[in-house]
Amino acid sequence: MTRTERLDPVVKHTDKKEQEALKAVALSQSEVEAEKVKLRQLESYRSEYLNKQSSTNISCSVVEIQEFNRFLAQLEDTIEKQIDVIRVRENKLESKRKSWLESRVKSNVMHKVVENLQAEEERQINRNEQKSMDEFSQRKRQGY
Repeated sequence: MTRTERLDPVVKHTDKKEQEALKAVALSQSEVEAEKVKLRQLESYRSEYLNKQSSTNISCSVVEIQEFNRFLAQLEDTIEKQIDVIRVRENKLESKRKSWLESRVKSNVMHKVVENLQAEEERQINRNEQKSMDEFSQRKRQGY
């Protein structure tokens, strides 16, 4: 068994780790996008609510104004919390991206090692073939 054949399980393992890390990046990216969609929905709702409230020229009682302001403050608070969720998800995404890049480097290194070993094995085979040819040629000249 050649050295490259012995390294094959290691190469497959590093490739598998790289693929798993890439899938984790994709999943994390989709989570970030989903949270951004939620944020846009909240902001759209706030905008619609404000436009609806300002377009009605009905006089409101102090209690209704207080309720409106309380609801608006809760909505703003929810939007801020959603922004925080997005930051957390983006940090997680960046961490997953770094892990993937590290696993990618390891995988590339293993492939380069195997490539170099294969080249060395090929050179050794060629040297052995040349040596055999030389010996055969020398025997032929000596009359064997």
